[in-house]
Amino acid sequence: MRVFKGVVRETGPLSSFLISLSKFSAEEISDACEKGAVWLQRGGKGKILKERNSNFILKTQDIVTFYFDPKVLSMPPLKTAECIDECRHYGVWIKEAGVVTQGTQAGDHTSLLRYVEVVRKKQTFLVHRLDRETEGLTVIAYTSEGAAKLSALFQENKIQKTYEAVVLGSITPGISRTITVSLDGKEAITHYKVVDSSESKSLLRIEIETGRLHQIRRHLDFAGYPVMGDPKYGKGNKNRSGLKLLASSLSFTDPWDKKLKVWDHPSHLSV
Repeated sequence: MRVFKGVVRETGPLSSFLISLSKFSAEEISDACEKGAVWLQRGGKGKILKERNSNFILKTQDIVTFYFDPKVLSMPPLKTAECIDECRHYGVWIKEAGVVTQGTQAGDHTSLLRYVEVVRKKQTFLVHRLDRETEGLTVIAYTSEGAAKLSALFQENKIQKTYEAVVLGSITPGISRTITVSLDGKEAITHYKVVDSSESKSLLRIEIETGRLHQIRRHLDFAGYPVMGDPKYGKGNKNRSGLKLLASSLSFTDPWDKKLKVWDHPSHLSV
């Protein structure tokens, strides 16, 4: 990735500034802006935000940063995603395996959040993230109030998240265990129950009390039962059909109508 960064010395269109800075064409600059690769800090102070309009008029002392990653920019945008429920403040969406929840500095056109912004024509706020390889339910906030209240529920462990996973190793059905190994120096708690098993694999139902990076995958690998298809953790658990981890259920008491909401995503996992 190449990074082009400059301070504006003369008022004018963003495209002209970036053409001079990067030597790319107007069409390339417009495409990069639309895909979320260009960032702007007004007057060199405060928040640094994406600027998608290549014709935006810059002012002196603005700072512009263009993160050019041809691999990211060449990726096709996300074309479809399913929403199973929504209200003014949030929506519950199904993220397919292989789809990123949010983008990076170099672009967000392949992400679920950007898809929702475009389709629903509203701002989105990240409050819940699933790994790229994980399929299942995720909640996306539509308002700043929604983001604040839902984030508080996550931080207070008041949102129940249930997952299913197929792991390497045969474990007796009905057995329940809790893994409490710290991750990255922080408390991490994972509960699992064995739903079914075969000679070499087991199907687990999992609940987590914390949300550490790759928590389920790392904890199960530590326990000796890595998730099948995990590209990062475990040995002998690789397969061609992808990561066998599904965010199958999500529930919480709605902060606005005070009703318990429960959403389920049908499982297709088996041993």
